[in-house]
Amino acid sequence: MANDPGLTTDTCIYMEAVTGDKGTHDNTGVWWLSPDIQLTGPISGPDKADPGQSNTVNVNFHRKADDCVTLGDESVNVELWVGNPSLAMAPNNPASTSLIQITGAPFPAPNATATQPFNWTPPNGLPASDPQSSGHKCLVARCYSSSVSASAINFFVPDDQHVAQHNICIVPCGGPGAARRPGPCGLRVATVNLNARKAEKVTLRAVVDLKPNKFVRKVVLQRLEKTKGFRRLATTAPHGFKFELPDFPKAEVNDKLRNGYEAKIQLKRGQFTNFTFMADLSKASFGDAYIFHLTQTGADGHAQGGLTIVMMAV
Repeated sequence: MANDPGLTTDTCIYMEAVTGDKGTHDNTGVWWLSPDIQLTGPISGPDKADPGQSNTVNVNFHRKADDCVTLGDESVNVELWVGNPSLAMAPNNPASTSLIQITGAPFPAPNATATQPFNWTPPNGLPASDPQSSGHKCLVARCYSSSVSASAINFFVPDDQHVAQHNICIVPCGGPGAARRPGPCGLRVATVNLNARKAEKVTLRAVVDLKPNKFVRKVVLQRLEKTKGFRRLATTAPHGFKFELPDFPKAEVNDKLRNGYEAKIQLKRGQFTNFTFMADLSKASFGDAYIFHLTQTGADGHAQGGLTIVMMAV
């Protein structure tokens, strides 16, 4: 996917998908765990929202050196969007995302980083399907010079340097006294066809990450170390995992991939849908945590969305 055409004249401001990438996002890697977006629920902690409470979200953005194009602006627009656990996310679909706020921030000095805090209070009593409901949240932020305008129909992740996505869910599976051994565990996931004009065949893929890189390992362990019952990251694959796709009974499924599972589905134009990611943890020991990366790619093979799910047998 190309960069946002409305933001191409701003070459100064960027967000990082991976620490140290300087705004050059690797769309073949794990780009949806941006360190530049951090949600902390006052009760539930990282990556979760508490209704009726002031939830803190800090968005970082950076400025390149003096040779970048500043357009003479003195301020930066900072956007914060929120959704339920998702792969592809779109700003023009209210089932997919809600805009929390657009605010202005001072233009940082060359090679400097700035932080824009948001205080977000989700309403009480929202249905689970609402992007602002309580629980695990996926977030998108966009930061750009105030004289340009971002797209109203697409976030242009992961390529555009002005946007970042933070999508991770820690899912304890079971519970004290729930069973003598771990069993099935599931999480409801949303996605959308980013093409509002025509249908598109997309590929949904899940892989278990048994050798996480330094960045992924750090992000995951920062959360697991605060999760009761965690003992270790799993080093062998679980008994199995799959997608349950009730809206797509004719999905083309490939469950023969090494440490992976894949399904190809035909999305109608602009279609929003939910499915369930299921993992069988019956071979796990209590305290084992499994890292799964879920992705969506378009018909052209380009990345459209990603989500990390960490399932832990407790």
